[in-house]
Amino acid sequence: MCGIVGFVRPQAAAYEDGTHLEAVVPSSPAVDSFCGKQFLYEGLRQLTYRGYDSCGIALTYALPGGGSKIALQKTAGKVDRLKAMLEFLPDDASAGVGHTRWATHGPPTSMNAHPHRHRGLALVHNGIVENSDTLRSQLGQATFLSDTDSEVALWTVHRLLGEGVSMEQALLQLVQILTGSFTMVFMMGAQPERLFIIKQGSPLVVGFGDQGSFCASDVSAIDAVAQQALFLEDGDVGILSPDNFRFVAGPGYAQRGHDPVSLRDPTMAGLTILTPQGPDAGKGEYPYYMYKEIREQPEVLARLASRFVDVTTQTISGQELGMMAVDMDRVNHIHFVGCGSAYYASQLGAMAMEAYGVIPCRVSQASEYRYGTPVITPQTLMIAVSQSGETADTLGCVRYALKFHAQVLALCNVSYSSLCRLATSSVLMNADKEVGVASTKAFTAQVLCLLFMACYVHQRRRFPALKAVLAELERLSTDIGQIFALEEQIKGWSRQISGQKSCLFIGRHTSAAIAAEGALKLKEISYLHAEAYPAGELKHGPLALVDAQMMMIAIAPQDEHYPKMLSNIEEVCARGARVLAITTAEDPQLRSLCHDLLVIPQVTTPYLQSILTAVVLQLAAYYSAVLLGHDVDQPRNLAKSVTVE
Repeated sequence: MCGIVGFVRPQAAAYEDGTHLEAVVPSSPAVDSFCGKQFLYEGLRQLTYRGYDSCGIALTYALPGGGSKIALQKTAGKVDRLKAMLEFLPDDASAGVGHTRWATHGPPTSMNAHPHRHRGLALVHNGIVENSDTLRSQLGQATFLSDTDSEVALWTVHRLLGEGVSMEQALLQLVQILTGSFTMVFMMGAQPERLFIIKQGSPLVVGFGDQGSFCASDVSAIDAVAQQALFLEDGDVGILSPDNFRFVAGPGYAQRGHDPVSLRDPTMAGLTILTPQGPDAGKGEYPYYMYKEIREQPEVLARLASRFVDVTTQTISGQELGMMAVDMDRVNHIHFVGCGSAYYASQLGAMAMEAYGVIPCRVSQASEYRYGTPVITPQTLMIAVSQSGETADTLGCVRYALKFHAQVLALCNVSYSSLCRLATSSVLMNADKEVGVASTKAFTAQVLCLLFMACYVHQRRRFPALKAVLAELERLSTDIGQIFALEEQIKGWSRQISGQKSCLFIGRHTSAAIAAEGALKLKEISYLHAEAYPAGELKHGPLALVDAQMMMIAIAPQDEHYPKMLSNIEEVCARGARVLAITTAEDPQLRSLCHDLLVIPQVTTPYLQSILTAVVLQLAAYYSAVLLGHDVDQPRNLAKSVTVE
């Protein structure tokens, strides 16, 4: 969702003619070459994958004759619009913040974009201030310029400063006043070499490099310039200066007190040494990141297989899966949690764990898990699935489970994520960065990792070896390549789907979970209404929707459920529905029923079959969205990293 990036560095005092004195600390080639506004612009570009609808930059700069001022430029729309505005921002700045906003309060307009500024004070905010309406009514004398909840925090701090409170004390009082999630960075013209930070809910990391100190929602925005990083925890309040970070409240303060954390010292406890990830490789020859990421799946899945499977002994590595750090001897049930595509991957993972590991499993949407009364004991293992590792609802489930002394195994794609830091153990998918908001390679990587976990538990319990699974795994990438050879036929499906107002996806067993994932993909990027049901549920309500205007996508691999799927397809055809079916072998009976039939490779492992089917549905959704002229990589209203509940 929203993204923050900021910097602070020694200020050079200004002569009246606009030239500058030397900075407070000795300069270096790195410092001299630093351009704050360009850094913020590039940092925002790194954060665009999170999803956003407006953006802005604010900089503090020295005035001739003394003092400082905050310059501001912001706009609705894409970060590229900011590029032309950079010329209106100062070249020399002691501090700056940039922001990408995903609208929660008020539409995506330039006035609602962050940063917000008022009388020498500027603010960027990630999260939702849940009591903003109450606070707004209490700030009767304030002149609000936006519809946002964030501006309420700005005016609250302004009021406190007007009462003679220091900025440090104002932050501490603000934390007590606000409810909700509010990761905030304030900048003051009166204190130009400081950023004032509150971390509550959304992630924030601070770091140091040769060119100054930095902060960001995601390491990717600062790892090109920061060598060390400090990941903040909920409740942390502190002040970032050019060479240190000082806690004033929260877990960090409880541990360190007022002693500044020297970001220059790589031996300082709690600091993480950053490895630069390098620039985004871009889309290359592909028109969209999503299509590139679909095409990368054979390589990603092959890489996972080579990492987790010892081909010589035909065994699964529990060490690589992070399961050696979990006390499996005490585990008697498993709770899977995830949101969106991660939830559907979790459904498949739970099926595999019960089938191969013979452990009772529960699967929950992370946003709903805590609202019931889940039975959590020290014998519970929670498997938390999140591509970003920053999904707020999933993190909430993990914190809840840890209160009851459960173990947590995280499945994630981001090494520095909050989820990995919270969990008992974690396994990284190493699927490389997924830029497209709609998950593709991360989803299939999640399914494969969860399958490996189930196979490992099966192996650990000394059950007979799963030779068929491992044999079929060896040809998985080749099988996906055969699906790519069917793209022209899939494009034809998309031409039909894109003309519909509604589509219904059906399947049985693992195919029911993939039907739900396929419907999600279609609605995410094509904006077409799509629903999914287990095929056996049709007669329990959804069949009332079926008529000649309904497009059905039936997933019918020729497995033990195939005869019943044929009966379900007969039922919808009898009511005039047009059926597009995915199967694994030519069948004249099925072809006679369907508007079109797509035959894909067949495997006996249902979870690997699900991966093959998922690739088909990803391509069908992708081409439908392209035909409708939508932004495939950044669909409206959605965010890649959902950091609010």
